[in-house]
Amino acid sequence: MKMKSRDMIFIAIVAIVVGGLWWLSTMDKAKAMSPAPPEHLTAKLRDECLKCHLPEKLAEMERQNKHPGKWRDAHVECTRCHKPPKEANALNLNAVQINELIAMLRRAN
Repeated sequence: MKMKSRDMIFIAIVAIVVGGLWWLSTMDKAKAMSPAPPEHLTAKLRDECLKCHLPEKLAEMERQNKHPGKWRDAHVECTRCHKPPKEANALNLNAVQINELIAMLRRAN
């Protein structure tokens, strides 16, 4: 079966569109929180973020098109876009995980 040139053009267009959508999905990702200050390790709620990240500063960033206006909505948590630092995962262990870790450490000794 021989491919026609129009089929090749169609495949190329599909590949360009899919590639373009993938490339756009990698743009403008919100930065993850840094591990410093230590408050970033435990912050879960919007109010905890707004203690240091003052609304005036966020409004200025919004005017400069550096931050979306989502922060104004009290129902939107900052952690929806800004992921906690990797170091925070150690603080989120539940009791079962802690007991498993203790048991594993005891077996290793």
